[in-house]
Parts: sequence; C-alpha cells; structure tokens
Amino acid sequence: MTKVFSGIRPSGKLHLGNYLGAIKNWIELQNEADKAIFAVVDYHGITTPFDPKTYPQQVADTVLDYLAAGVNPDKALLIRQSKVPQHTELAWIFNTITPVSWLDRLPTYKEQLEKSSKYNHMGLLDYPVLMAADILVYKSNLVPVGEDQMPHIDLTNEIAKKFNSMFGETFEPVKAKLTEGARIMSLQDTSKKMSKTGDEGIALSDDPDTIRAKIKKAVTDSGKDILFNEDTKPAISNLITIYHLLSVKEIKNIEAMYENKSYSEFKNDLAEVVVDFLKPFQEKRRKFEDDPKTVLNILEKSEDKARELASKTLEEVKEKMGLNY
Repeated sequence: MTKVFSGIRPSGKLHLGNYLGAIKNWIELQNEADKAIFAVVDYHGITTPFDPKTYPQQVADTVLDYLAAGVNPDKALLIRQSKVPQHTELAWIFNTITPVSWLDRLPTYKEQLEKSSKYNHMGLLDYPVLMAADILVYKSNLVPVGEDQMPHIDLTNEIAKKFNSMFGETFEPVKAKLTEGARIMSLQDTSKKMSKTGDEGIALSDDPDTIRAKIKKAVTDSGKDILFNEDTKPAISNLITIYHLLSVKEIKNIEAMYENKSYSEFKNDLAEVVVDFLKPFQEKRRKFEDDPKTVLNILEKSEDKARELASKTLEEVKEKMGLNY
C-alpha cells in the first residue's frame, strides 16, 4: 500500500523549482497512491525569520498555489501542519529517543548556521525530527523530495527503526522519490538551488513581462553552443532542463532546434514556454482566490481526516510506550 506525504514551507512565493522538483511529482503520485497527504508546513516555516503580520497570507498563498498546480482534494488531503497537533506531539516523543549527534551532523543544520549564526535555536537543530513525525504520523512510506533532503529521509528511517526496536514493530521503511526536476538551479548562480528571492527564481505567480526579464538576465556559460552538459555548461543546462520539463521536448531535440542559434534566441523562446505553461495555472489560481469559502472548506475537511489518521498512529505509539493511561 503506497502512502505519500510531502510538504513545503510557506516562506515566500512558490517558484518553478518548487513545482518541477516537488509539486509536479505530487500531482502524478496522488493519482497512483492509496493515500496522499500534502501539507503547508507552517511550523517548519517559523524556524527562520518571518513576519507575523504577513505569515498568514503566505500560508494562504501556498495553499492557493497547491490547488492551482493540481492538488485534487478528491484524491489527496491538503492540510496546514499546525492544524494537526499530532505532528508536534509525535515529534516530542521522537525527541526522547533521537540522539543529538544524529542531528548536529546533518548538512542542512550546518548550512543554516552558516547563513545566520545569530539565528540559532533548538528549532533549527530539531527540524528533522518534526519532519520525521510529519511523515510517520500517517505511516507514510513514500516521500517525493529533492536530493538535498535525502539525509532527512535517512534520519526518519533511523528514528523509525529505533522506535521499532525499543517498543515493537510500528513503522515501515520510508522511500524517497526523486524527480528529474529535483535540482532546478538559480538563474543567477548555478551552484545554488532556485530560490524565492530576486531574479534567482521564477515565481509561479510572476507576470509575463517579469518572466521574460528574469530569463533575459539569466546567467549563461562561455561559448555559444546550446548543449546539455552539467559539468562544462551548468547554466545553459539548467535552462535546457526547464525547457525540457515544461515543453515535454526531449533534450536532444532541443539541442538540435538551437544548433545554429544564439543564447538570446534560446532565452526568448524559453521565456514564452514558461509564460504559456504558467498561464492556465495563474487563471486557476485566481478562481480559487476569488472563492475563499471553498478553499477553507477543502482545508477543514482534509484536516479533520488528517487528525483522525494521525490520532490512530499516536494511540498505537502511546500504547506501546505504556502512555495510554
């Protein structure tokens, strides 16, 4: 039985990298899985600086992006993490069996410390334990993620195995599902993943002129050949990947199409591919935005079902730990 869980932090507007690296995969999985739960992980979002005045709107915007991208409430649950308290309750239980050494060795924790040594707190260190609880509270066994999240999936399995060995078989192994677009890189620096800031990423809500301007400014490699080689031509390869994933044209065919053309011509065409791809998404998003009652109804129904599922797992966990008094 395939049980899928995945979530994205509501920190800024979702971008093309989020869609190609995660949400596109969700849409395919919700049609195949026996159970699928997709979350706006708002508790994870508060582990880095945020504005309480704008945060609720960021959560709402992420929900709209999910629905517009094709998350179907008839096939999947769409939830806000903070509305299902069993996530944090199971995370606390996992904290009591997770060695600190498992956490402070993780590359993601070290990266966050490098970004801001002033913003160091328990939430950053403990982030992966909450992520493990997010997944295991629904007994999920398949998680679509980017490569950078693989250490967190490994940790989830370590925690699950330790719980099983201490208290009895409860959780099955979790597998990661990587997608072709899991590593869409920044338009300005191909050593980094696409982000939600400045000209580095294309937001799903960007208007056509903004998209064209961002792609026009995108970095390219030395030389003029439009060829896919991530080692020698990482910048143009990143743009070709976006073209390939959005147009469904094979990479070799894209290379042939632009054999005697310039970077400028390629970028102009890529911009139109992106604009055309996002047009139906943006139209659908506006419809949901104009109907907040329907959106809230979808969330509340999903969250009711999610709490029911999560409660069953938590009851089992507590019983095995002798906490069901």
